[in-house]
Amino acid sequence: MKQFTRKEIVEDLKEKVKRREPIIIGGAGIGLVAKMADKAGIDLIMAYNTGPFRMDGHPSCIGYLAYGDSNAITMSLGRQILPVVEHTPVIAGIGAADPYRDIDMLIDEMMRIGFSGITNVPTAGAYDGRFRHRIDTANVGYPEEIKLIRKCSEKDIFTVAYAYTPDEVKAMIQAGVDVIGAHVGATSGGTCGFEDTYSMDEACERTQAMFEMAVRENPDIIFTCHGGPFEGPTEVQECFDRTDVHGFIGASSIERIPLERAIVETVTEFKSLHLREKK
Repeated sequence: MKQFTRKEIVEDLKEKVKRREPIIIGGAGIGLVAKMADKAGIDLIMAYNTGPFRMDGHPSCIGYLAYGDSNAITMSLGRQILPVVEHTPVIAGIGAADPYRDIDMLIDEMMRIGFSGITNVPTAGAYDGRFRHRIDTANVGYPEEIKLIRKCSEKDIFTVAYAYTPDEVKAMIQAGVDVIGAHVGATSGGTCGFEDTYSMDEACERTQAMFEMAVRENPDIIFTCHGGPFEGPTEVQECFDRTDVHGFIGASSIERIPLERAIVETVTEFKSLHLREKK
């Protein structure tokens, strides 16, 4: 396990941007996924509370409901993942509005156990409407995540921030974020993907609108796409062809969907074998 500095990570990613090499970031809900993604040369590994639910066969959105202590889950996940990752920065998700933790102390604890950066998961950006208004105005919503990113930036800690709108992108950049993940909703595909998602046209338009806001605020920002119809390499390539993003963040796309397919294919192959005929 190696812990990377903010400077090291940002310099590496910016070199990839200069070379027009797509940045690939992936979620890992178990150690084996992290280990193999590391061996495959992934650029960053994201460890947050939705991952273990995903690896238990549930939709990622379970991680946004009151069925677990999100920050405790991330800490536990880190202790599983960090020992088996050799070459890749691992980024921890923090639930920024946790009422039972001092967030400054939590940031320091995440870094102490070996994480190389912080992201805002679970994020209140996933909510909208009256409930979103309620949690934001109750000081337990997205504004707390902006504060989280600002705290990390002031501590010189690398950050990735999910954002759903141009205004959220602007706020996160003003807080000092290093990488934006433009989120266009839950990922489609597989056994528990979200099928009522944006069309490819809509997803690309929303992503590009967020990108344009981002580069107005900071021309050097590192910008990635995530979610919605961007479920596999073919769909992500289409996003790359139609927008100016620098890369992709995949969670279901990196671990759940490939694992589902591989297990079905492998079991099917084993089931097609034949025993020797009795003599």
